[in-house]
Amino acid sequence: MEMQHEKDCTKEKALEKWLAAEESDDSVDNSNSEFKVTSKEDKLRELDMNDDLNNAKDMLRRISSERSPSMSARNTSKSSNTHFQYASTAYGVRLLSRDISNTKVELDVQNMMIITKLNDISLYFLTRELVEWLLVHFPSINVYVDKELEKNDKFAPNDIVKDSKCRESRLKYWTKEFINENDVFFDLVVTLGGDGTVLFVSSLFQRHVPPVMSFSLGSLGFLTNFKFENFRVDLARILNGKVKTNLRMRLECKVYRRHEPEVDPETGKKICVVEHIDTHHILNEVTIDRGPSPFISNLELYGDGNLMTVAQADGLIVASPTGSTAYSLSAGGSLIYPSVNAIAVTPICPHTLSFRPIILPDTMTLKVKVALKARGTAWAGFDGKDRIELKQGDFISIANSPYVFPTVESTPIEFIDSISRTMNWNVREQQKSFTHILSQKNKDKYNTEKVRESKMKNDEEDIEERKMSKSAFDMSNLKESLKEERSNEDEKSNDDEDETADRCLLKKK
Repeated sequence: MEMQHEKDCTKEKALEKWLAAEESDDSVDNSNSEFKVTSKEDKLRELDMNDDLNNAKDMLRRISSERSPSMSARNTSKSSNTHFQYASTAYGVRLLSRDISNTKVELDVQNMMIITKLNDISLYFLTRELVEWLLVHFPSINVYVDKELEKNDKFAPNDIVKDSKCRESRLKYWTKEFINENDVFFDLVVTLGGDGTVLFVSSLFQRHVPPVMSFSLGSLGFLTNFKFENFRVDLARILNGKVKTNLRMRLECKVYRRHEPEVDPETGKKICVVEHIDTHHILNEVTIDRGPSPFISNLELYGDGNLMTVAQADGLIVASPTGSTAYSLSAGGSLIYPSVNAIAVTPICPHTLSFRPIILPDTMTLKVKVALKARGTAWAGFDGKDRIELKQGDFISIANSPYVFPTVESTPIEFIDSISRTMNWNVREQQKSFTHILSQKNKDKYNTEKVRESKMKNDEEDIEERKMSKSAFDMSNLKESLKEERSNEDEKSNDDEDETADRCLLKKK
C-alpha cells in the first residue's frame, strides 16, 4: 500500500513538473497566434502509458534473467508463478499496443511538405490552389514544394506569394539532399496523386517519416483515402484538432554480396566473406525473381536462421500488410489489415502447386538466398525500384523496420472502404425480379401477396425482445414469468386507481 502511494506521489510530481515546463514554454514564446493546449488528463494518460511500458520492460527483463527452475516439487509453484507473470505481461503489452493504436495526437504543424505527381498539367494548378489556400488561412505554417516548381511558369510561385499577400520566405522548396540532411524536420506531408506518390514518400524518408495525408488523384487509391475536393474541410480539421494515425509497418531489407572464398594463411582454411552493400526501408514489398534469365529461380528461404524451404519458382514476394493489396495480391496472396503486424510470403508461379502463400509473424527475421547450385542469377526490386542482381550465394535479410510509415486516418473503416471501392470486395449482383412479364391478373395477385408479407414482417419486427435467463427458455417458466409480470402490472394499475379516487374524495371535502 505504501509503495502504491509512493508511486502515485511520484507520478503527481512528474506531472506537475511537466505542466510547469509547458507553461514556461508558452510564457516565453507568445509570437504565434495559435498554440497547443494540453490538458492535465492527457498528460496523466501519457504518464500512465509510459509507466505501463516501463513495467512491461522490467518484468520481461527480470523473467529472462531468472535461472530456469528445476523439475523438483519445491520449485513447481515458483515456475507456475513465473509463467503466470510472463503471460500477464504479454497480455498487458497487447492492451498497451491497442491503446497506442487508438491514441489521437495533436499535430503542431510548422513545416508542411507537399508532394505532387507532376505528370499532368492540371496537377500544377491543383497544387497552386492548395498552396495559396494554406498561405492565406494558416499564417504560421511554412509550405515546402518540389524544387522543380521554383522556375515553373504553370505553378508561378511569385504570383502565389503576391496573391496570398504573405512573406516570400514562407513558400520554400525541398530536395532529396535537404531531406537526407534534415531527418526530423517536416511535421506533415501532403501528397497529390495515387499510391505511387505515397510509395515515393517512403523512398524519400528512409528513416523517420512524418505523418502523411494523401489526396486521391490517381487511378486506384488503396492508400489515398482523402478526396481533393474536400481538402479545405479535411485540412482545417486536421490542423486545428487531434487526429489518429495508422502506424504502418515497413520492412528493412539488407542486401549482402558473397565474395569468392579465400584461404586463411594462418589456419589454411577457406573463408567466405559476405559484404553488406545496401539497405532499403520499403512500404509494400521486396521481390526476388529470375529477371531476364530463362531458368527457374532457386531461392532458399530461412526464418530466424533455420531453413524453411527451397523455392523453385519464378520468384518470391515478401510483403508488408500495406503491400498485401499490391503485387502479392495479384500473385494469390491474402489481404492483411494494415494494423496487423505480419510478413506475407507469396511465391510467383511456383513449380509445385503445394507451395501456398504463408503469413509469418513480424518478430521473425527472414533471409532469401540464391542457392549456390542455382542455374541462373536472380534480381531484387524494392517497392518496384532500385533493381539489383543477386548472384549465387548473395542474399537479402528482411525484418520489421524500426521506422514506421504513419498515415492520417480518414475514417475508422478506410481499409474496408478502399478494398470495396477499388476491388468490389464481396460485391455480388442481386437476384433479378421477373414480375414484369406477368399478366395483369397475376400482377394484381402478386402485389396483394407482397403487401401481406410486408405487413407480417413489420409485425414480427415490432415484437418485443426480452433477455431471459437460461432457465427461462423452458416454455413453462416463460409462461409463469409472463403471468407474474402481467399480475404485477395489474396490481400497480389498481393501486394507481385507488390513489386517484382518494385524491378526488379529499378535493370534494
